[in-house]
Amino acid sequence: MELWLVCALLTVVCYGVGEGLSKEPTVRLGSARMLVLYAVGSAPIYAAWFFLGSGWERLTPIGMAVAIASAVCGCFGTIFWFRAMESGTASVVSGFTAAYPVITVAAAVVILGVSLVPVQIVAIAFLLIGAVVLGLHDHPGEAAVGRAWLAPMLLAIVLWGAWGILERMSIDALGFAGNAGVYVLVSTPIYLAVASRGLREGGVWDRAGIREAIPSLFLFSIAGITIFLAIGLGPIAIVVPLTTAYPIVAILVRRFWKDERLTFPQKFAIGLAMVGAFLTTL
Repeated sequence: MELWLVCALLTVVCYGVGEGLSKEPTVRLGSARMLVLYAVGSAPIYAAWFFLGSGWERLTPIGMAVAIASAVCGCFGTIFWFRAMESGTASVVSGFTAAYPVITVAAAVVILGVSLVPVQIVAIAFLLIGAVVLGLHDHPGEAAVGRAWLAPMLLAIVLWGAWGILERMSIDALGFAGNAGVYVLVSTPIYLAVASRGLREGGVWDRAGIREAIPSLFLFSIAGITIFLAIGLGPIAIVVPLTTAYPIVAILVRRFWKDERLTFPQKFAIGLAMVGAFLTTL
């Protein structure tokens, strides 16, 4: 098994389990505090990668510009995702993220000259249909959560889609270590600045919430490394759609651990999105 595929599968497992466990601490602490914990926890990892890998050796102005754009898109996508998770149903928000590879693959075709086979075009259609159905349907009655999560989730999809192609270009230009250094330098201040506004709105640092958040944030940190490696080593048009299979893991965690149930239209939509993600890897 090739290294990029191992990294992509590890990303699926770590993001999936982490996202499945993140709903309760995000609601308890709020998205602002989760962002602070995420930024503080991941910054030392990326900084160490930069220094241990001598990331400064490949820094160039053009490469840094691409890396900065990648970091901005990636971190704001994460910020909007946390907000969607705070107000939406975890399994639905997870399934909805399967739509963002459409943007990455389209950009890969236009910018990198990647060609698509018919099965990948069908896959993109499945992803879009699944995303639309998820966005239009809500739980009935008292279980309804509304669609306050939809706008931030759409923004996260667009930003993550742009991040996918920019990340590959950044890694090609700067290498893994250089990209990691620029990422942490750009993203950490953004995370903390955005979170500071939310912290002023009230709430407390709940110890139980912090304990609940640690497993998911640890898994997110591992996935942050493995997805960088998968994108840099593997074919971008395959890696990004493959890594969106992680909602399957998240949904299983929510279903069998947290007992979070789905309506039939939501199951149908998530199934379409997952089939679409699978087809893109063929």
